[in-house]
Parts: sequence; structure tokens; C-alpha cells
Amino acid sequence: MSARARIGAAAPYGVLLGLAAYLFRVADHLDFTRTEGRLGPDFWPKAILALLMVTCGYELLRRLLRAPGGQPESAVIGEATTVEDMEPEAAPPARHPYLLWSGAGLTLLYVASLEVLGFFTSTFLYMLIFMRLGRYRRWPVVITTSLCGSLVFMFVFMKIVYVSLPLGSEPFSAVSLLLMRLMGIR
Repeated sequence: MSARARIGAAAPYGVLLGLAAYLFRVADHLDFTRTEGRLGPDFWPKAILALLMVTCGYELLRRLLRAPGGQPESAVIGEATTVEDMEPEAAPPARHPYLLWSGAGLTLLYVASLEVLGFFTSTFLYMLIFMRLGRYRRWPVVITTSLCGSLVFMFVFMKIVYVSLPLGSEPFSAVSLLLMRLMGIR
């Protein structure tokens, strides 16, 4: 790979790294009153931007320091000497655009249902239906993952990040309030 091609492959990561550094600086100058024992509103944006900068820096260096003339692994045939020795090419993966559109519709329905069903119930149903839509058929795994995922998201957002999530209308708000009490969320 020529130096020009390596620079071209690394350029988007350099631009994103610069943008993330600028936004980190902006987030560093947010005006707010610090509360003892709580993370400020600048913490999560800065944490995400720091991770983005580390990732972009890694990719930038990886692409710039790539050995010149290096071939991608898919281009190396290896020990095959005849056509019979080579493995046949795999068929292209099947495409299912209706699944894509169904997932997008389900996501819109999820957002619309948050106020009525509350975060926990909406997220549980969203994860359950999304996995089934994605053709995962093992019910015990689907139900367990949906339940645990919803509880973990609720705990992280409400207890750690301090985001106020929709509780839902009755009777769904009763479920949300019970779960909050059990997890020690005020």
C-alpha cells in the first residue's frame, strides 16, 4: 500500500480525532454547579469523547504504520497449487430488507410507547420482539436477556447516570416504582 493510500485510509480517523478533541475542550468548559458525591453533566460526554479519541488514535496509527505493499489476508492463496485445492467461494449472505424495515418500525414503536408503558416495560418488550424478529428462537434465552437487559439499563441510567426515565401510565408506573424501590433508586 502506497504512502498516499495509507494517508487516505487514515484521514477520516484524523478528522474525527480532531473533532472529538475540540468537543472534549467544549465539554470541559461547561458551566454548572458541582454537587458533592455526584457526577457532573460533563462526565459522560467527556468519557465518550475520550474513548472515541483513543479509538481514533489507535486506528490512525494502525493505518499509517501499515507495512508498504502488504496484502490483505483475503488475497493470499497460501499452499493451494491447483484449482481443486482451493476452497469454493462462499455464497453471498441472504438479504432480508423486510427485517430491516421491521426493526426500524419496531424502534419507532418503542420510542412512542415509552410514555405509556414506561422505560422498563417498553425496553423489555422491545428487546424480546427484536430478538425474535432477528430469528433467535430460544425462548428462555430471549426472555432472560430481555429481562436482565431492561433491569441493567434501568439501573445504569437511573442510579449511575442520573437520567430520569419515563415511569409510564398506570398500571405500568406501579411496576416501574416497585423495581426502583427494589434496586434502591430514589
